[in-house]
Amino acid sequence: LKLTPMRRRVLELIAAADKPVKAYELLDQLRPDVARAAPTQVYRALDFLIEHGFIHKLESINAFVACHHPNSAQHSVPFLICDRCHSATELEDASIVASLDAAARGLGFAPQAQTLEVHGLCAKCAIAERP
Repeated sequence: LKLTPMRRRVLELIAAADKPVKAYELLDQLRPDVARAAPTQVYRALDFLIEHGFIHKLESINAFVACHHPNSAQHSVPFLICDRCHSATELEDASIVASLDAAARGLGFAPQAQTLEVHGLCAKCAIAERP
């Protein structure tokens, strides 16, 4: 794989973020280093990083997070997304993915990809909300 300077920088920015990052936020962060950074460059880098399993796209909030186990093959991972602090936790539970796959196949459906995103409050925010 060729990790161009743009791809590398986008991956670094996503990996360093403490919450999911949107494409235009990445563009704003790139501009001081890359004077003529364009949205198409960012989206191409994001597509490459997703295709090769370095990052995940959170569809419900249109943002990106680093994959916590990028050495494994491409995979489906459920995410827990906090609606208060906007953190996203990769829920590494193969049984959930397998259960959804089996249920779909049981209905005669041939799944090709899974996106499971659960919204709520993370443990820290849930504790803060208690009286």
